Amino acid sequence: MRLALPLRAVLAAAALVGGTVVAAATPATAATCPHSDSPKIDGAEATWTLKCKKVEGVESLYVDGWVEDTRADGMCATVTITPDGGRYPEEVQACGSGTREQIHKFYTGRTATVKLSVR
Repeated sequence: MRLALPLRAVLAAAALVGGTVVAAATPATAATCPHSDSPKIDGAEATWTLKCKKVEGVESLYVDGWVEDTRADGMCATVTITPDGGRYPEEVQACGSGTREQIHKFYTGRTATVKLSVR
């Protein structure tokens, strides 16, 4: 029984750390093009633009920009893109302080939820 108490403490600490990581994120709201954003959070920054074009009569959404890891903490700056229509989210990660990754994604539709976080 003595081991149960330290195990509970470890699990509680892990849950607290997990909650901290989740809290380090930009609000998730859907944006319709044209739209631009340049969020900065502790450990990460990014900029992106949503542009729309009709390609052969189909609405097409382009998400262009970059994401940068701004802290040497062993975590990655992550931009998560969830396109309209309930499709699975796609991620672009920059790992390692000063690392910047480009974002060039293409989807059908006019709306996507784009979020910056640190994981």
